[in-house]
Amino acid sequence: MQKVRTVKGTKDLLGKEILIHNFITSKFERLCKGMNFQQITTPILENSEIFTRSLGLSSDIVSKEMYNFIDQGNDNLVLRPEGTAAIARAIITNSLEQDLNKFFYFGPMFRRERPQSGRSRQFHQVGVEYIGSKNHLSDVEVILLAEQFLKDLKIRKKLILEINSLGNEQSRHNYNLNLKKFFEKNLSKLSDISKKRLNKNPLRILDSKEKKDQDIVQSAPNIIDYLDEESKLFFEELLKSLDKLKIDYKINRFLVRGLDYYNHTAFEYITNDKKSQNTVLAGGRYNGLIKNLGGKDLSGVGWAAGIERIQIQLEKFEETKFKKVCIFSTNRKLDVEVLKMISNLKLNDTIQLNFVNDGSLKKKFAKANKIGAYGCLIFGEDEWKSKQVIWKDFNSGNQKLINLQKVNEFLNKDI
Repeated sequence: MQKVRTVKGTKDLLGKEILIHNFITSKFERLCKGMNFQQITTPILENSEIFTRSLGLSSDIVSKEMYNFIDQGNDNLVLRPEGTAAIARAIITNSLEQDLNKFFYFGPMFRRERPQSGRSRQFHQVGVEYIGSKNHLSDVEVILLAEQFLKDLKIRKKLILEINSLGNEQSRHNYNLNLKKFFEKNLSKLSDISKKRLNKNPLRILDSKEKKDQDIVQSAPNIIDYLDEESKLFFEELLKSLDKLKIDYKINRFLVRGLDYYNHTAFEYITNDKKSQNTVLAGGRYNGLIKNLGGKDLSGVGWAAGIERIQIQLEKFEETKFKKVCIFSTNRKLDVEVLKMISNLKLNDTIQLNFVNDGSLKKKFAKANKIGAYGCLIFGEDEWKSKQVIWKDFNSGNQKLINLQKVNEFLNKDI
């Protein structure tokens, strides 16, 4: 019979990989809570209109990457492809539009892409959203949080912060019109995919990875020249704040967002690699998103980072060193007593207890050695009568008796 397999582009998390995954999310969670961001978890299943209305029909995510389907109840559903639109929906659903909201989240996302290093069909992200503030300092705050997160992971020096402004809605509209005219004059030189994007979303052409497009893009109009006074001031104040905080950045006039809801700030932390998947963390401002989903006209700014891409950048991962302690009896009649003692223990997080309940005494010792146990607690018949257990230290080879009431203290302090 043929073995069952994982779905293409997905993988099981176990062993060292799940430890690294948890290491990254725990660093992120601790930092976010320290900066007064509240955790939120949205469903993996959402109504498809949340993403078609927010991301735009021309975006790659909606047009060819989303996992969408009609269920038995005839509902049009989608597996969550990104976090921001889902959180905007949650703001509306839970009547949080009166509040200033600072959220953080982590979890799996789904896109039907061609699997490669740093890109899977089920991938994992951590992210933050700051909803309700139009002040440029909100943008600075989320960038500062990103800086600290990447520093805590010891990968910030490997990355370049690129930043740009898309301006407000009117500035972006004016730029789009002129950008379209420019590309129309160079239509014959564009790649086939960029020709398709021209009428739908000419901004996407600026981000093309096609060599023939990149040559034309170098001569394209600069979006900074199309910013109105409000947009210019917003961007200038943002950059001044980053300078004062000594945050290194590079202005990239070709950095855009293909998603319809972005405006003003756009930023990415990228590697020096020439690979197509070199973005580790990306974000920006989205002032019209919640209104577009039927809510109030609230502004927002945030970012998301790929856990798998962070993992690629980690130089080394220091596993928590646990002391493994095996515990077993010399007589099966005492096994329930072993479990009773285990249930009453309150151990620190460096101890791992392993109850061995099968095999001869010799095999139990062999299992303890195989897993690299620090030592064994042994319930012997004679010792149990006097409410004692045997401790055998595998490092020294010594053993001693411990009063049953002192086992918890012994494991926490003396091994």
